[in-house]
Amino acid sequence: MRILHRKMEGPFGSEARFPLTVEVGAGEGQHLPFVNHSFDRYILTDIRCPSVLPHGNGVSFLQADAHSLPFEEGEVDRLVVTCVLHHLMSPEEALQNWASKVRSGGILTILLPGDPGVVHRLGRHLTTRPAANRLGIDFDLEMAREHRNHALSLMKLVDHVFLGDKVKYVGLPFPWRTWNFNFGQIFQIHKL
Repeated sequence: MRILHRKMEGPFGSEARFPLTVEVGAGEGQHLPFVNHSFDRYILTDIRCPSVLPHGNGVSFLQADAHSLPFEEGEVDRLVVTCVLHHLMSPEEALQNWASKVRSGGILTILLPGDPGVVHRLGRHLTTRPAANRLGIDFDLEMAREHRNHALSLMKLVDHVFLGDKVKYVGLPFPWRTWNFNFGQIFQIHKL
């Protein structure tokens, strides 16, 4: 995951500035340490409150549903989404909402896991599944409940919602557009 987080931030150095940056589905703020660019406010959002509230210069937490972020249209300069879309009941609705919140010239960075691709499943089989089994958790049942949406369908929805924008695709480990052989895929979307 560290590699994917770094790749998401790769295009942005310390000279980049996004005054209002919003992270959707931020959890405990795992992505925040990888952010390179400057900001006035970095708002982490999630449907659940984290066990430890984030802190720092301009960093805050806001409890919010990913389907309907409580920001004005065109208010957000950069929106960051890490491994969220495959959990949502209505991913297209969420994508449309996010697109409306980001200003023209703003950036959306979306990371999609390659679930249920071969490489992603193999990685889970070697790491998360054994850990879950040791805890007595039915891993496959939990994945069925949590990962509602297939990577290929989500990629198509991203393409559809951001059809009129500039979209750059980065796959890992392979650069071509494939969910089956990548751990994840990053969409860097420049709103036009």
